Amino acid sequence: MAIAQNTTTTASEKMVDSLEIEPLDEILVSAQRFEQIRKLSPRQIEVIGEKRLAQLQPATLGDALINTGQVFVQKSQMGGSSPVLRGFEASRVLMVVDGVRMNNATYRAGHLQDIITIDPFILDRMEVNFGSGSTLYGSDALGGVLYFKTKEVTFGKKMILPDATIRYQTASGTVIGHAGLKLQSEKFGAILSFTQSNFGDLRMGQGKNYSDIDTFGYRSWYVKRVNDVDSIMKNNDPTLQVGTGYKQQDYMVKLSAKTGKFTHMLNFQSSQSGLIPRYDRLTENSITVGVLKPSFAVWNYSPQNRQYLTYQLLFGEKNHQNRLTIGRQQTQVGRVTRSFGSSTQRTQFDSVNMYTVNFDRHDQISKKLQINSGLEGVWNDVYSSGINKNIKTGAESITKARYADSGAKTSMISAFGQVIYSLEKTGTNIQAGVRLTQYSLVANYSKTNPWKLPYSEITFSNFTPSFDLGLTQKIGKNILAKASVNQAFRNPNVDDMTKVFDSKPGLKLLVPSPELKAERSTTFDLGITYGKSNKYHVELGVYQSQIKNLLLDQKSNLNGEDSIEFDGKLTPVYQLKNMAMGTISGSYVNVKAKLYKKLWLSGSLNFTQGSYLLPDSIAAATGMAKSQPLDHIPPTYGNVSLRWTEKLWYAEVQSVFNGEKKASSYSSSGEDNQDKQPLGLADNNGDGKADGYNPSWMIYNMRFGYQLPKGFGIQLSVENLLDLNYRYFASGMSASGRNVMISVKWKMQ
Repeated sequence: MAIAQNTTTTASEKMVDSLEIEPLDEILVSAQRFEQIRKLSPRQIEVIGEKRLAQLQPATLGDALINTGQVFVQKSQMGGSSPVLRGFEASRVLMVVDGVRMNNATYRAGHLQDIITIDPFILDRMEVNFGSGSTLYGSDALGGVLYFKTKEVTFGKKMILPDATIRYQTASGTVIGHAGLKLQSEKFGAILSFTQSNFGDLRMGQGKNYSDIDTFGYRSWYVKRVNDVDSIMKNNDPTLQVGTGYKQQDYMVKLSAKTGKFTHMLNFQSSQSGLIPRYDRLTENSITVGVLKPSFAVWNYSPQNRQYLTYQLLFGEKNHQNRLTIGRQQTQVGRVTRSFGSSTQRTQFDSVNMYTVNFDRHDQISKKLQINSGLEGVWNDVYSSGINKNIKTGAESITKARYADSGAKTSMISAFGQVIYSLEKTGTNIQAGVRLTQYSLVANYSKTNPWKLPYSEITFSNFTPSFDLGLTQKIGKNILAKASVNQAFRNPNVDDMTKVFDSKPGLKLLVPSPELKAERSTTFDLGITYGKSNKYHVELGVYQSQIKNLLLDQKSNLNGEDSIEFDGKLTPVYQLKNMAMGTISGSYVNVKAKLYKKLWLSGSLNFTQGSYLLPDSIAAATGMAKSQPLDHIPPTYGNVSLRWTEKLWYAEVQSVFNGEKKASSYSSSGEDNQDKQPLGLADNNGDGKADGYNPSWMIYNMRFGYQLPKGFGIQLSVENLLDLNYRYFASGMSASGRNVMISVKWKMQ
């Protein structure tokens, strides 16, 4: 298939939003850098189109992923959503916008919220490519690739098409307003988009069948500054999670023009937020002079901004096409913290400028053979600073930065090639690819750095090959078998090697790790798809990823000391180290079937398990079992829905569910926030207290939409119909209670 061009309506755009089953040889996906027929891909792929996104009425893209039932999402605050693909999360999942990678040098291994900076209203589709994706996309794609394709600018008869949407959600009092404009002519096209989101504090459910503790997660207090004094205020409605609301503005301007045989595209996106409270930290307590008090009076991300600017040039003949993309992205993240009762407020500000150049080429050599190839360059420039401010006097002083205080840079240069060979008579498709990557990192520290490091510079350099090999085989008319082996890698970034962070205040302080290697994984996939056009579609598969050089934080020392004073607390020192071998395995089942006329059944079920092996010396020294649970491994999860679709209306009932995550299955790293889950009966860590665990839960949703005359439409949804009080695994806040959502849309016809 050729590189997607700007046309009035592409075949893929028509099919992505179809609510019927499409034949395997007609469904198109674009997340392999080039458009590709479904049967040619040995990957498990989920596509969420524009129409489905609108039906879900998500507050953010994280909420949309949750309702697919195929992606697990963690939340530490309402302004956050951290997708998990096959047991990999954050910096081990690659996010791509219109062919350009989002992951920058500060993406951490814990939980990330960058996905909320992508406006759902600008997307044509969201594609989830499960499994290793390093051959086509480079570092970080251990668990897979989240590909976000924005709406296409089109050429044709002159048109001006404005649209608008207003959305309201009752559980948080959220109001979202969107306005868009599409312009089209023979040689020029444009899309303009603006979205204002005002998220209020989120109300949790009050159902009693999730936890043995009826009031689990209730917010009985919050901190407010009264007469220049931090005061503990009683929350008159403990189901209201005070400190979750925030505001955000999103823009997109996309312009395209034709000049002869060349097509030019300019794509600008911007996401600007106000302060985003870190809810899980704001609910923590600590004992001071024998008195239990809140740990923090302030803990905000302020700001959390993203800017994206790319220029794209398309040129070439029908079977030999080229795409050049030049991009600049900037992220700005401020972490503003102040301990309860303290007058010193710390702001750690991190700014990343990322520059990318991608050259992609597609060659259709013959009907049987096609070759995709390309070059990619990615450069990151990281600036990190820290300022203490006395909120009473206004006096400021320099304090600890999160990363290297004299700046850090990374460089990644790659070349890749992929061959797809098809035998139409036998229904056999073979796909093979390879990527070669040269990566380097340099981080500098001032002589006066507050940590008194025994070095002034951290450097890293690595040459990494990766490959993939896949086979799809059509069996009869309705069965497609898939098998693949993929090798992926993740180079240590600025966050891994230079971060100073008290992940557990008073208990764990991460300090720079100058001696790291790249993590590497090899993933094996087996799958089978059984389907009949417009009747049913069943997909099931198994996979296993074997991980080498797995990064884990371990007790260490700095300048010969195993603990140092940090924010007034003597805190044990930890460092990241490549010290384990990990294994993640799982299985999945996806079903879609027509039950009666226009009544459709769809569902998914996902199972994941993961563990790593400790070195014998560490197991013996700590008394821990050699085999340990990996973090980020979600419980069994999925969904089931019934949907009736007509030309002008649709109706749906859906169940979304999670299985139990037992206390014994939690990682000891603390990344899964076991201390913020309900308490069970077990005491695995020997502290004399019951360990947290995640009970199973199931919620029910209803959705209805109707297309009114003159371009108007209305959508009504009720999520968590029974008002269950529950919490996503590894999350630091409770999920939404009963939530009535209504959207009114208008689009000029």
